[in-house]
Amino acid sequence: MVRAYEQAIGLPDGVLLAAQRSVLRVSDPTTPAPEPVAFSDADSAPDKLVSELLEQAADSTAPMVGADWLRLAVEVTRFEMVLLPKSTWDTVCRRLVNELARTVGGDRLRRYEAAVTLISHPVAQRHVVNALGDWLIDPHVQVVSPLLSLLHHVRNEAASKLVLRLLDANARPLNQGAVQVAAAKSARGHFQGVALALLEQRAIRELVTPQGQSGIDILDLMSCLPESSYQRVLRSVRDAQLRGRVESSRETHCLLPAEVARTLSRNIAAQAQSVTPMLYAAEPDLLLHRLVGEALFHVHGARRSMATSLLRVSPYGPAVSDACLSLASGDSEFVGALAWEAIWQLGTGTRRDDIARLAADERRPWVQRRALTCLGSSGTTLDTEEAARVVDTTLRTTHRGVRSAGLLALGTGAPGSLGRMDSLPAEQREIANWWLRVGPALADAG
Repeated sequence: MVRAYEQAIGLPDGVLLAAQRSVLRVSDPTTPAPEPVAFSDADSAPDKLVSELLEQAADSTAPMVGADWLRLAVEVTRFEMVLLPKSTWDTVCRRLVNELARTVGGDRLRRYEAAVTLISHPVAQRHVVNALGDWLIDPHVQVVSPLLSLLHHVRNEAASKLVLRLLDANARPLNQGAVQVAAAKSARGHFQGVALALLEQRAIRELVTPQGQSGIDILDLMSCLPESSYQRVLRSVRDAQLRGRVESSRETHCLLPAEVARTLSRNIAAQAQSVTPMLYAAEPDLLLHRLVGEALFHVHGARRSMATSLLRVSPYGPAVSDACLSLASGDSEFVGALAWEAIWQLGTGTRRDDIARLAADERRPWVQRRALTCLGSSGTTLDTEEAARVVDTTLRTTHRGVRSAGLLALGTGAPGSLGRMDSLPAEQREIANWWLRVGPALADAG
């Protein structure tokens, strides 16, 4: 039914299907896996379809769109045993991980669901985890989300130990991303005994100086800890304001006071609905209001991401992104970080020029860094003027985070400009080389 609806409204094949399967996983991780979908028909037996798709995925010159990856993953899970040479598994899984890191929106959503489906399969899991490990151990890795979040779905001691090690990684993208993964795994009961005690110690350290995105993620972790662990960590919090925020977010599952979150969500939903063309007059869209609220303010990062993915595949996506920009460029870094997180996933909407101007504004580095990241996460090529601005900003800034974000924007949207980064310190030159190895943003045709 979902696939038929995609065809009826002209969406790319598999976009709604991937969203529907992801909603089932996020809503209740204890439920069985989404039911199988029959992509094969009478003229194409499952084994034949799998063979054809594997051959296509293993050939780096053959294009693989998101729908192909989703078909491959779903059809593979129809078989309890899939016997393939290790080299084939390695090639296919490494390509999937690479493409997952280079896509956005529905293109990424379909690949992510394919990766989750494969990592949940008893035979494919080991090969996906190996490819994921190869990606994450690169000392200069810059894209870890959503790759790191695949570990949500691996329930074994080795995966839990890996997440704990990543919490202490030297690379900031890794240790920051690992906090949210640890939260999701804690909610699923993946940490026990010594592992749980280590997680408690990390939570205490994080609560000493929570700020920006790391402050948001530690609230996610605190809301997911078992009650006994939560109480032990809470006793270490001396700051009354922080303690109140921790207690409130755990109780309400909201990162802001409930009334503030409702008001902001209602305003953004109303703005988005007012400028989105409709076939007929409608009352305020309560589902839109709910999704905006969860995309911006839900304490769990996985829920925010899922709500944003649903908004992106809806007609409201660009308008919601536009409406979020006022929050993103406001005075509150905490609220701004949440708004930028949503915009990164929704795309630049119709206000790309405004975002590009913020990316060149040096007065507030925390806004500038996130605006540059937004350009890099848009999945589109930088035009000549944008690329020149980003190059100038990256070479001139003394702010390490702004420089890394500039390299991200160039690496995904204007890789030819990375050759001008020779004057940067050695560490940043290595990051530029990493982007050159990975490749620019990837978008499916159509």
